[in-house]
Amino acid sequence: MHYKIICTAVYNGTYRTEEIKLLILKLSYSMNNFRLSTNSDLKKVPSLFKESLDKIIKAKPTIRHLDDGRQLDIVTGKAVNTRWTNCIYEIIKDSGEMLWASTLNEAAEILGVDFRTVRRHLEQEDLYSNGYYVEINGYKVRRIPVFYP
Repeated sequence: MHYKIICTAVYNGTYRTEEIKLLILKLSYSMNNFRLSTNSDLKKVPSLFKESLDKIIKAKPTIRHLDDGRQLDIVTGKAVNTRWTNCIYEIIKDSGEMLWASTLNEAAEILGVDFRTVRRHLEQEDLYSNGYYVEINGYKVRRIPVFYP
């Protein structure tokens, strides 16, 4: 149960607030009685009180997940976790052959354009709710999310 709470907090970005980050850390220490399987010292670490668990569970998300795998900060609207792989790029040639790229740079190389060109075309947020592609240099391109809630 604690593992699920931590994963949900990370997914929602609630760990980005200092209070919740500290509570998650404290919760992680209480998992598996704060021991490794090789540790002979079986110290018991008290679990978090119910109110602390509730704080983590009820904390407001700080990240909004878009259908194409991108993540935006709820307050600023700017992309977060840009160094993480949240999506892959599906590229379809005129012949119907499908290619996949794991990074924006790799997709740009396949398309024969600068990565900024690909990013600019793919920034249309409502594009993905209907499963549409953008066309770049005769290729159909779209982001596909890697992780699902």
